[in-house]
Amino acid sequence: MPIRAVIFDLDGTITQPYFDFDAIREEIGIDRHGGPILEAMEKMTPSQRQRAEGILHFHEEKAVTESSLNPGARETLDALHHRGIRVGILTRNRKSNARAVAEKHNLCFDAVVGREDGPVKPHAFGVLHLCDHFAVQPPETMVVGDYLFDLLCARAAGAIPVLIANHDRAAEFAVHADFTVQTLHELLPIVDNYNV
Repeated sequence: MPIRAVIFDLDGTITQPYFDFDAIREEIGIDRHGGPILEAMEKMTPSQRQRAEGILHFHEEKAVTESSLNPGARETLDALHHRGIRVGILTRNRKSNARAVAEKHNLCFDAVVGREDGPVKPHAFGVLHLCDHFAVQPPETMVVGDYLFDLLCARAAGAIPVLIANHDRAAEFAVHADFTVQTLHELLPIVDNYNV
């Protein structure tokens, strides 16, 4: 089956890894081993949550300002567009931050799903939503990310999970990926293999 869409994670995948989630957890008041931040925030009182959201927004906006692209990001997106393949972004960040990254680096995303749109990764919602939007089937779709949740949401939706192994936890996530790449440059040959 040919690849008709590629869905990318934003932070750590399109942009270089930036967030120190342990430090953000500490600042919010979540135990360093307290699990994912968004899920921990769901258990907070309204006032705790408001404070936590303020801290998270500060770090997310700073990450946009200081963002730099991962090697091969621009060339890969351009090449996918040139091949007529739709490009989506699926992030646990806010949509506005994904759009700000696109604007800052002059990138073109065909569609963006952020945390305000529905259940976040590892839920399959975002992948299925983008597939519907692009009028493609999940088996015609690759999901590329640097974290376990990217791979799990791809698997849950029936899409093809691809791990970008650009950090020290990649080996523990690789078991959940159909393909593992070191940089985004390696993605196009995989796509082209499907589309021969």
